[in-house]
Amino acid sequence: MDEQKKVKILRMIDILLSDDSDVDKFSEEYLDSKIKFISEHFGYNLNSDEFEEIRRQLHHQYSIIMNDGWVISQDADYEDWYSNGPLTDSYWGRYKRYLLDDVGFSPSVVNAIDTSTSSIVNLLGDPKKNVSFAKKGLVIGDVQSGKTANYISVINKAADAGYKVIVLLTGTIEKLRKQTQARVDEGFIGDNTSDLERNAGRRCLIGVGRKDPSRNAVALTSTIKDFNKTTLINSNIRLDSLSSPLILVVKKNKTVLDRVYKYFRRETTDAIDSKINHSLLFIDDEADNASINTNSSDNSPTAINQYIRKILSLFVRSSYVGYTATPYANVFIEPSNSTDMYNADLFPRDYIYVLDSPSNYIGAREIYSVNGKYKSMYREIDDFEQYLPIKHKKDADVPYELPLSLKKAILSFFIINAIRDLRGNITSHRSMLVNVSRFIAIQNELSDRINIFVSNMKNAIQNYILLPSYDQYPLLQLLYDVYNSEFILPGKYKENSEINWETIKKQLIQSIENIKVESINGGNASRLLDYKVYEKGLRIIAVGGLSLSRGLTLEGLCVSYFYRNSVMYDTLMQMGRWFGYRHNYEDICQVWMSGESYSWYQHISDATDELRDEIRRCINDKNNKPIDVGIRVRSSEGALIVTARNKMRSAGDYEADISLNENYIETPYFSRSQQSIDGNVIQVKEFLELLKIKGYQLANPEAESLHNKSAKQILCVKKEYIVEFLKNIDTHSKNIKFDARQIAKLLEASTDEILESWDIAIAQGKSKRIQFDIFDEKIHVTERTAANICRDTIALNSRRLGTPGVVSSGLTEKEYKAFFKLLADSDPETNYSEVTIPDSRFFDLGFKRRPLLVIYLIDLKSSENITQNQPLVGLALGIPKLREPKALSYKYKVNVKWLQKYYDIDDDMLTEEDDLGEDDD
Repeated sequence: MDEQKKVKILRMIDILLSDDSDVDKFSEEYLDSKIKFISEHFGYNLNSDEFEEIRRQLHHQYSIIMNDGWVISQDADYEDWYSNGPLTDSYWGRYKRYLLDDVGFSPSVVNAIDTSTSSIVNLLGDPKKNVSFAKKGLVIGDVQSGKTANYISVINKAADAGYKVIVLLTGTIEKLRKQTQARVDEGFIGDNTSDLERNAGRRCLIGVGRKDPSRNAVALTSTIKDFNKTTLINSNIRLDSLSSPLILVVKKNKTVLDRVYKYFRRETTDAIDSKINHSLLFIDDEADNASINTNSSDNSPTAINQYIRKILSLFVRSSYVGYTATPYANVFIEPSNSTDMYNADLFPRDYIYVLDSPSNYIGAREIYSVNGKYKSMYREIDDFEQYLPIKHKKDADVPYELPLSLKKAILSFFIINAIRDLRGNITSHRSMLVNVSRFIAIQNELSDRINIFVSNMKNAIQNYILLPSYDQYPLLQLLYDVYNSEFILPGKYKENSEINWETIKKQLIQSIENIKVESINGGNASRLLDYKVYEKGLRIIAVGGLSLSRGLTLEGLCVSYFYRNSVMYDTLMQMGRWFGYRHNYEDICQVWMSGESYSWYQHISDATDELRDEIRRCINDKNNKPIDVGIRVRSSEGALIVTARNKMRSAGDYEADISLNENYIETPYFSRSQQSIDGNVIQVKEFLELLKIKGYQLANPEAESLHNKSAKQILCVKKEYIVEFLKNIDTHSKNIKFDARQIAKLLEASTDEILESWDIAIAQGKSKRIQFDIFDEKIHVTERTAANICRDTIALNSRRLGTPGVVSSGLTEKEYKAFFKLLADSDPETNYSEVTIPDSRFFDLGFKRRPLLVIYLIDLKSSENITQNQPLVGLALGIPKLREPKALSYKYKVNVKWLQKYYDIDDDMLTEEDDLGEDDD
């Protein structure tokens, strides 16, 4: 479509909608009607493809929805001082206009940011009050979801409210600090700080400065320097003399933070308590990285953590706000008990605020969940282990010939460049990420190999792609095969009259010409990823490790090729640079990774959603505090995995508190021991035979009006039989939440009446290989795929047993309807269907039902007959709300050797992620 024609139509529609302030009514039907009106009224005859292109752009701008966030606070009735105070909105007002006019945020998103940031500022201390305070809180957002825009909004509003000093702590990498400084320049300071630096204070207005140059801020850092020694020596600015707020954007480096501390330490202090009588806003971006104290209470705090605390302690009034997408490690895990947790230096004792993401955000749940909108982005890497083992040394050999999966990913990037050009996004940046090693030497060698392949492909395309017999050339035949297998077949991408294989072939020659391959590591990121230099758009295949893993934004990321071995939640999520916004190319993005990594991301996505749900549930009870959420999260398996990194140095033990009350737990890990596999099958057979002898029968779903018609169900079974079965069954020790013998002891000792009568469900499946006898009836067992099979452990894909709906076993139709109504009333914003209801919700809503034992007999899909034609026995246990909840909990203790054995923890998880960057002096 002609670009000028599109711009004119969109501009006229914008004018038509500008007087309508009710953005909530901009439905798809409403916007479509405006497109038709403008096109007909002004004589634009739009064909179906052109109409779709206009619709996509318009809907992107006006149909994005972003809900308010959720907060749990130490003070449930905190004061709304920000809205009621004598404030001007000069800083926030101009930033709001900048987001709407220059950045292109939709009105609904800006309104949501306005609401959420006002709530966050209200949780800070009031700087105008002549009282001391030391507030500590946490804001949780999604990876690459717009946390920066949120905290810059908080900075603007805090400046309006009267905060005099603002310290923004970025990640450990200088490139990331410069990237953040540039965003602050545009969104708060209003000046290009590098030009200020070079031209001795002469202003060069950018961003908000062009909206209103009368407001500014004093910046002691810039896009070309952190807070260095020269600044410390030469800066004589006194806070009392400033009419504008002072801001520092610094990275997490102990030398830099020491200078910041010394700078503020020499300020004139209050004579009474030797503190600076001004208000400090301290924002800690990526708060889970390097800021937490990973030392035991017997040792001094880690350097970064100690300097944060020292700087905060200098001020009479201070507000610490941590921002993170992976909050487990820093706030929930490190303290050994709840008292230590509450008193911990940076624990968010005052509040936890969870941001909502805009509806156009593509995050883990959209890619990895069963019903994910963009799960078709995933491509499996199944051949890289033979090329370069996932565990390798820095001097490992890098073969000349690339694995086929990497070749396909690169060729996909070529095709995506052509498609984006054909869609009119000619000057947009494009990038491909290759993250397969933490070693710079390996990254450089692989970059050389990729560069050779890219050069060969460019030559083949430029010389032969337009020939009728192009498919006689193997590289071009592979290119065509990739188009069919990775674009046509997945289903999201659709050809049309303007974009198809014939037009793509012609476009490729021009589209791939400027693609370059670079190894991004050390200090070269600033130079190689300087997007402003590329007015026509940078097109890059970026090969790297740490520099591509923490906070660094790859503009226009289209293809991600990821083969790493970390199992840490925070590490994996921060490596997920593919999360974010992909307007006008979300249907052609690809994420390449191994099946095991994919299953970890599924697991993490579920765990993160559970954390958010936990906070949302806590909001409804004003008696809940951040400490209560922290304790709850500590009991999860995810907490254990994240903790491993912090505990490795001291080689200490880890204790997890496991509560079975209102909980649903499973056994997704199995022993490879044939003795264990055979023994569990025998135990199930003997258990069912015992129940049959005792007079129990299979329930008739129709006759008894049961909601679940698929699972075999045995109702109202005495607790004593459940206990005996759990005593004899063998559950793998990697099932942290499900220690069958420990659970049996707890059930046996409990006097709670709710536990006296149980329902049992035996899940049915579609296996054609294995059948099982249940009360003289043959059933087909379930089929599952292994994500990982190692020496003594089998891990299921997605780390879940789950069969949708099986947890409704034992409920009548009437009971199920009552449960569903209770669920809908408790969470009206979520549109649940039977297959999307989390299993845990059947037990944690307070709904009255019997506890449930689910038995899974599993035919393991594998090229080897690992189980010798025997089914694996998996269990799930659901327990509703008890009258005596504390009685049904236990501690699970593991040590470092256990972690190393079952989670493959090695030096990768210490060396790379604990690198605190380099001083830039």
